[in-house]
Amino acid sequence: MGKRAPKYSIILAAGKGTRMQSAALHKVCFPIDGQPAINRNLEVYKECGINSHIVVVGSQAGQVVETVGREHEGVIFVYQAEQSGTAHAARQGAGALALLDEQGEVLVVAGDRVIEPVVLEKLFDLFYSSKCDLAFLTGPKKRPTDPGRVLLYSDGSVMGNVEVRDVLQRCIYAQIRDSAEQGVSISRDDILKTIRKDFSDKKAALAFGELWQAVAVENREPLSGELLSWIKPEMTRFEFSDQAGKVLMLSPQEVDASPLNNSSVYLVKTAALNYALSRLNRNNAQGEEYLPDMITILAQAGQGSKPLFRVQALHVDNPNYIMAFNDPAELLEIETYVQAKKKGQIVAEVDGSDASRTIADWLESFQKSGQHGIKGNRRLWQELAGLYSDNPEVIRERIQSFIELLNYSKDRLGPEEKVLLVRSPGRVNMLGRHVDHQGGHCNLMTIGYETLLAVHPRSDDQVWLYNLDKERFPERNFSIGELVADLPWDDWISLVNSEKVSRLAHSYGGDWAQYVKAAVLRLQKKFVTRGLRGADLIVAGNIPVAAGLSSSSALVVGAAEAMVAVNKLDTFPNQLVDLCGEGEWFVGTRGGSADHAAIKLGQRGKVVKVTFFDFAVEKIVPFPRDYVLAVCDSGIKAQKSANAKDQFNHRVACYRIGLRLIRKIFPQYDHLLHHLRDVNIRTLGVPLSWIYKILLRLPEQASRGELRSSLAGEELEVFFKTHKEPEDGIYPIRGVVLFGLAECERSRLFSELLEKEEVEEIGRLMSVSHNGDRVASFDSMGKARNYCSPTSNGYLLDLIEDLESGDPERVMRAQLQWQPGAYGCSVPEIDKMVDIALATDGIVGAQLAGAGLGGCMMVLAHKDQVTALAGSLTDHYYRPYDKPVSIMLCKPISGSGVLLKNSGYSD
Repeated sequence: MGKRAPKYSIILAAGKGTRMQSAALHKVCFPIDGQPAINRNLEVYKECGINSHIVVVGSQAGQVVETVGREHEGVIFVYQAEQSGTAHAARQGAGALALLDEQGEVLVVAGDRVIEPVVLEKLFDLFYSSKCDLAFLTGPKKRPTDPGRVLLYSDGSVMGNVEVRDVLQRCIYAQIRDSAEQGVSISRDDILKTIRKDFSDKKAALAFGELWQAVAVENREPLSGELLSWIKPEMTRFEFSDQAGKVLMLSPQEVDASPLNNSSVYLVKTAALNYALSRLNRNNAQGEEYLPDMITILAQAGQGSKPLFRVQALHVDNPNYIMAFNDPAELLEIETYVQAKKKGQIVAEVDGSDASRTIADWLESFQKSGQHGIKGNRRLWQELAGLYSDNPEVIRERIQSFIELLNYSKDRLGPEEKVLLVRSPGRVNMLGRHVDHQGGHCNLMTIGYETLLAVHPRSDDQVWLYNLDKERFPERNFSIGELVADLPWDDWISLVNSEKVSRLAHSYGGDWAQYVKAAVLRLQKKFVTRGLRGADLIVAGNIPVAAGLSSSSALVVGAAEAMVAVNKLDTFPNQLVDLCGEGEWFVGTRGGSADHAAIKLGQRGKVVKVTFFDFAVEKIVPFPRDYVLAVCDSGIKAQKSANAKDQFNHRVACYRIGLRLIRKIFPQYDHLLHHLRDVNIRTLGVPLSWIYKILLRLPEQASRGELRSSLAGEELEVFFKTHKEPEDGIYPIRGVVLFGLAECERSRLFSELLEKEEVEEIGRLMSVSHNGDRVASFDSMGKARNYCSPTSNGYLLDLIEDLESGDPERVMRAQLQWQPGAYGCSVPEIDKMVDIALATDGIVGAQLAGAGLGGCMMVLAHKDQVTALAGSLTDHYYRPYDKPVSIMLCKPISGSGVLLKNSGYSD
């Protein structure tokens, strides 16, 4: 998965830090828990993925260089000869980046900032997921003297930043000008008293110019006319542009009312940083260039109502998560927090909100809601409606499921024990199958079938698992400490690739506890300095098992949600998605995190388009009106163990080896190809015919020996050891790669078509996608024969000829999205169901659901055609194959979470 982080940081450590009252020690060299503050901060930045650092030094430069050099190699030091503020210091750091010819992103931060790693990870996630030019941290305004006031528009987007000295200056100017305009006499002594309340004489001389010269230097009473000439109207207010590009004037009081303080931690693209630095001025109360003005410059830059830069703020409520020190008292606050955290005095307590209630209280609330609807318990009913549907029948059905879970929990734990309720739905990927781990798009929706957990926190590290379906999912328990005791602990990859984990996965097979262990273990590895507390997890659910609807991933995400809540871990949605995806590697598969993204990020009534490497939600579009997604279970279980795992991992190996071959055969593209999805016309800057020419150079089939020979000197065993060698020894490289490239293109286009409600075109894409997985076709008598999509040299040469023909119909037919490829992870029964569905009038499209090798298929159908679809499948598949009819009609519901946690509803 890989961390998203900037390559460089610029650390500002040139100031004198006079308020620390030390002639011997530079401010950033003061120890925190026995370690110099700047070295401690560098460790945090490195932990978060920043590996190169530029430190701007000035005052006591030698001491700072020596202090950093003792613990950190390779740091670049830049000298700020003139102490002209943070903007001037940042300009020196940016100059060093320019000399290094580095472009990209950089973290700009003061050397005295003490930041929790989770905050930086959230900042990085916001920056990369939202494709920002600048992302910065804000905190709650604690004191009137806090330096920055961050201003937002009504929709929460960033307007700008104003320094508190400017607010104070303009408040004083406005007060004096207002009196002068009204003819009220203001004495010299009153003016001096007003100014000296907030400004020293030295700073006042800079801030008040002619006014200060008259009252403090010339010692005379100013006349009203002089005051009005010195204090222009624009000096009493602040001017911004509104979101339509019109002038917006704010009074100093309006600016000062902002509850957000600028924490002076910036993640910015170098181009945006240079743009802002070139436009700074000294027209302010302190007569110096302010680095925080970068926020205003970039947020206000635009052409009319169109912004030139994307600027976002990340608010951090916990004041301990971003701390800074300018005097010994503030340093002591940091030391106290660090020591308390180190000694375990800051511990996770059981959630005290409405999300944690006794089982008896939960039961009463659900029973009242079931009987009386919104009048029974308004808050609970509104929450359920927001999660599922406005349809009372749907809500009451889910209420009954919660009641069954709670009654079982009451028998297990007792009615007075407090529990949290976690829900984790199943998912379907409407388009973008098998490509999440190759960086492609997935178009995800959560379905109205879910795993529910009652979560009871424990005081020890034991995890006890109970399931309402005791026959299939027997009681299990494990100790977190014992689980991790003998595992390699360097990094997650080493852990999951270790012999011990391999033996564990093999010995437990597909036991349901393994998926809970996967979630717990990945969280414990992430939060390595904290021993996680355990929990009793009581599980129920109605997601069909081994049906390709991610029942196992729903359990992983549900368990992760439970452990995050019980331990009050600092995670954020995108990070949790990555952790769950990586956690499932513990079970033995090497897939991506598309399932987990859908389960966590799903929205009621919406399809969520996500991309990977870097993970981002690209678009959220409504599900088509008047349509349903019918998920139809084949009755063939899609197990994720033994031979199935081998086949899944075999296909992933084909992808990865295919990419290695392309990079070797076409070295001119090597620097552009990080993932398979990068083999496209936009990244390479080539016509589509050239993509087919690249595919022509790949082998249709190859053995391990042939691949080792073709990629001599490259490490292939890392791919081979994820699966047993196939019985026929064949790796169908070209067909798998063609499927992957075409599926990346299909999934990229899908949301645009969905937004336009071009359902017929969507249906074509779904059906072509299925053909790439198809293993059987059927003649007019219903007899099956083996099927494999074309991947031959002749086929590719025909596509190239079509593209070069100039005939619009042929050119369109040869577009990449219409080529199925040959992934081959369906089964004949599902192929049969797809064909039956497509032969039914009014059906838009049909395809395999999930990873394949059994499970379900899905059909996009108009709501009026559901009865006909059910009849066709019953007559031609379920009854002849002696399978129970299983057709689930799905519309999107909300993603996973803790019930009533952070709910905006009130009783």
